[in-house]
Amino acid sequence: MDHPYRGLMASSTPPASHAHLLEQPLIAHLGTVRPDGSPQVSEMWFDWDGQVARFTHTTKRQKFKNFEHEPRVAFSIADPDDPYTFLEVRGAVESIEPDPNADFYVSLQRAYGLQIGRGDADVRVVITIRPTGFVGVTGGQTEAEQAASKH
Repeated sequence: MDHPYRGLMASSTPPASHAHLLEQPLIAHLGTVRPDGSPQVSEMWFDWDGQVARFTHTTKRQKFKNFEHEPRVAFSIADPDDPYTFLEVRGAVESIEPDPNADFYVSLQRAYGLQIGRGDADVRVVITIRPTGFVGVTGGQTEAEQAASKH
């Protein structure tokens, strides 16, 4: 069976129609590749500065090993008002920096309306992901699919 997104060209910038999803405190579903080649997807908080996405994590978890093994990743963000509208972001880990006081982690806690604390600050890191492509989907279809269905 052909997959509707197979061979789809990703834009190098977020589609204007979907950029707002990067600017809200929404949950990203971050996909990584485990050392055995199998996928792993996790719900993650993130921060977007207009160029890169930053995530918080610890060096003690599987996802950290995944980043070290394979830096290419993808994440999606669904529109909370319409789950058939979402943004897929493809990219690669650009850097992994220590967050020894968990300052970035605490800033994300605030952005997402929680107060968890700094309990694992000694193993906290900030993962910066540089996007290589964006795919916007509205009503379950990409722009190209919508245009093709109008003919």
